[in-house]
Amino acid sequence: MSALGSFVERRVAAAKNDPGYRLAGNCTDAQLATVVWYRTLQLLRGLTLRLRARGIRGVVFRGRSVIVEHAGQLCAGRSLILEDGVFINALSLQGISLGDNVTIARGAVLVCTGVMANLGVGITIGDRSAVGASSFLGGQGGIHIGDDVIMGPGVRIFSENHVFDALDVPIRMQGERRQGVAISNNCWIGAGALIVDGVSIGEGCVIAAGAVVTSSIPSWSIAAGVPARVIRSRQAPAEIGHAAPAAR
Repeated sequence: MSALGSFVERRVAAAKNDPGYRLAGNCTDAQLATVVWYRTLQLLRGLTLRLRARGIRGVVFRGRSVIVEHAGQLCAGRSLILEDGVFINALSLQGISLGDNVTIARGAVLVCTGVMANLGVGITIGDRSAVGASSFLGGQGGIHIGDDVIMGPGVRIFSENHVFDALDVPIRMQGERRQGVAISNNCWIGAGALIVDGVSIGEGCVIAAGAVVTSSIPSWSIAAGVPARVIRSRQAPAEIGHAAPAAR
């Protein structure tokens, strides 16, 4: 490995607090230099956010056209990455709390409050977790995501529902029900999955691409379909239904 590669590898390992981190062996110096250049620009953009969001303890890599509203309610650990086009509005009762080494991918949206008349709860994301590109997280009823959770692009999580019981009152005036959403550690949420209010997803689950999760999923399950159902346990070789489609 070149001197530049060794330097970059050491710096990334230190930033991630992962001594075992290794770069791909076939990266060229030109590729590494480009990555270093873009990351340096992101680091400089992140300085202003750190001044506004006093709850951020580590470095921030901030992409282009990133908007963070109510930054005073945003907390984060070490090495936060906000890729291009991320939108965050942390206005809520508990704000947005991000752990160490969290990545919010390109074009993702995190909001906590829909209307000022009813402040939302907030969003918590654990260490080493990532929100996929173009995903939407609505934290009105509270979203808790554990450690080591990965998401494909286009995941949508909604933590409140509108009340529509009365026929003689417009739905928009009947209020909301909020139960919140919880995703435990070490889960993989596939591309385009939709998770609705009141759902808990247990540890080690895989949610297939395009699944619509309307009820809670037990730990170590693979779930797929519309609505999503458990088709196999990762702890048992026998299938419950048919083979699981790949998450992406």
